Amino acid sequence: MDPLFCGKIDVHHHTIPDFYHVVFSGLPNVGGTSIPPWSANASLECMRKLHVDTAILSLSAPGAMIAGAKDAVRSLARKWNDYAFELRERQPAQFGFFAALPSLTDQAGAIAELKYAFDVLHADGVTLFTSYEGQYLGSKDFATIWAELDRRDAVIHVHPVHSREAPFTTPYLPQPLIDYPHETARTASDLVLSGRKRQFSHCKVILSHAGGTLPYLAERLSVLTNSLFSGLLDEESPSGDQIMDDVRSFYFDLALGGSANILDSLLKWAPQDHVLYGSDFPFASGGTDYFNQALEAYKMEPGLRNKYYKENAVKLFPRLRS
Repeated sequence: MDPLFCGKIDVHHHTIPDFYHVVFSGLPNVGGTSIPPWSANASLECMRKLHVDTAILSLSAPGAMIAGAKDAVRSLARKWNDYAFELRERQPAQFGFFAALPSLTDQAGAIAELKYAFDVLHADGVTLFTSYEGQYLGSKDFATIWAELDRRDAVIHVHPVHSREAPFTTPYLPQPLIDYPHETARTASDLVLSGRKRQFSHCKVILSHAGGTLPYLAERLSVLTNSLFSGLLDEESPSGDQIMDDVRSFYFDLALGGSANILDSLLKWAPQDHVLYGSDFPFASGGTDYFNQALEAYKMEPGLRNKYYKENAVKLFPRLRS
C-alpha cells in the first residue's frame, strides 16, 4: 500500500453505544434512516480497512435531543460523553471524541456540559447540529455558547440534523439524501451573514460532508447578498469580499464527499489546510466505501493527500502529533 494512503485521521466517525441504540430504536423513524449496528471493534475494523490511525468519535443526529425532556437530554449527553471518554482513555492513539451537548436552546445545560467536557474529560472538541428547534447556528440566542467556545479556541464539528421545516414525507427521499447537505449550507451561511463566524473567529468550525451544498452556492451567496440583499444585513454582518473570506474560514471534512465532481468544486477555493478526512462510519457503510475509493483515485498534487488525510487534523488536535 502506498504510504500516502495510510495514517489517516478520521474526523467524522460515529459511535452508537447500546444505551443510545435502545433510545433510538424505541422511537419512530428519525430523518428517514435506520440505526446501524455498532461496536468499538467494528470501528477499529473499519479504521484498519480505510487505513485510519485515529478516529475522532461523535454522536450523530439527532444527538442527545432524542431523549426528549430537558433533564433526560442532559443525562444522555453526559452518559455518552463519559462513554466516549472511557473509549479514548483505553486507546488514546486510536480514539478521540467530540463531546455531545444538550440542545443549544437549553443554554444553561449546554454550557454546563461543554465545561464538563473540556475541563474534566478534556474532549477534543464538541459536536453542534445545524439547527435547534428551528434556529440555525447564527442565532443571537446562541451567542453566549459561542462566546464560551471561542474563549477555549474550541474545535467544533457541525453535523446536519433533520429540518423541522422539511418533514420526512417521501419514502424515496429521506432527509440525509438531499436535505442534510442543504442544512449544512444553510447553517454555515447563517453563521457567516449573521457575523457570528467573524465574531467568534477563534473557533475552528468543521462542516460535514465537504460543506454540503456550500461549495456550489458560495459565490452565489456572496455576490447576490452584496448586490441584491445587502439591506437585509445588520451592523455585525460582513460585506463585500469578507463574505467569501468567512466562507473559506470553515474546515471541510470529506465524509461522503470524495467524488470528483464534489472535489473539483471544493478544492478550487477551499484553503489547502482546511480540508480533512472523514468516513461517516457506520451510518453510510456502502457510501463510505464508494467515496473513499473515489477519493483515493482522485489525482492530487504531491503532498496534498497527506495534508488532507492527516497533517491538517494534527494542527487541530496537537496531542495526535506523535
